[in-house]
Amino acid sequence: MLRELADSWLTDCPAPLRRLGHAYAATACAARGRRCARAWAPHRERTKAAIRAAVAASACHRTVLVLGSGPLADVPLADLTGRFGRVVLADAAQPPAARLAAWRARRGAVTLATLDLTGTAAALTDPASTAPPPPGCAAFLDDPGIDLVLSVNLLSQLPLLPLAAALHRWPETDADAYGRAVIAAHLAHLRGFRCPVLLVTDIARTTLDRDGRVVEREDPLFGVSLPAGTVEDWDWELAPAGELPGGRTHRTRVRALRLDTAFP
Repeated sequence: MLRELADSWLTDCPAPLRRLGHAYAATACAARGRRCARAWAPHRERTKAAIRAAVAASACHRTVLVLGSGPLADVPLADLTGRFGRVVLADAAQPPAARLAAWRARRGAVTLATLDLTGTAAALTDPASTAPPPPGCAAFLDDPGIDLVLSVNLLSQLPLLPLAAALHRWPETDADAYGRAVIAAHLAHLRGFRCPVLLVTDIARTTLDRDGRVVEREDPLFGVSLPAGTVEDWDWELAPAGELPGGRTHRTRVRALRLDTAFP
């Protein structure tokens, strides 16, 4: 508990994003990752392998942009700094692990970008707002030096806090429609880059009882379909035995997809 409190205070997170809960969410996710380290290890290694394959396929190596970098548990930072002149770690909250990694890296090799990747936080926390803001982000699209973009286990997480805030302020909000809009906006953002883009995201979630029977299925992408061009799919034991009450477990299906080759 003391570590989580310290991590929250040491997490760099702008005020609007902190008010939405991003610092707390980042700290809670890191804590869960430590508790479930063994169960999450295969997923983290598969994610890193997909990233390494994308790096190997990149023709140019000026700047790599990592969206959803988090505590870097699933990002092979050494591989990125070894191949690219600059690594940009972009997220709504920069936890201590990311800040320390940037400090340790050679000068200018790793840059932290703390920003709202949905484009909704300012309006959602503005008392003058009268309706949920349309999501959208154009960050880094004007940077011609970016040669690879990685969206890492981020897509399904993007709608959660904006949607909760919108429903709190405007209960009549169509939750599914707003969730779809946030998902679609991130895909549009990725599509705007003129370089290789790797998306790693969960695409389906399943809840099982203590006997392994499926009791619930969930679409974390709110019905938005990803384009063809799958690199690889795998299962992630998101909540292994002992993490949830009643002996339940959560399993999620993950997809690694090269969007630059999938989009027409």
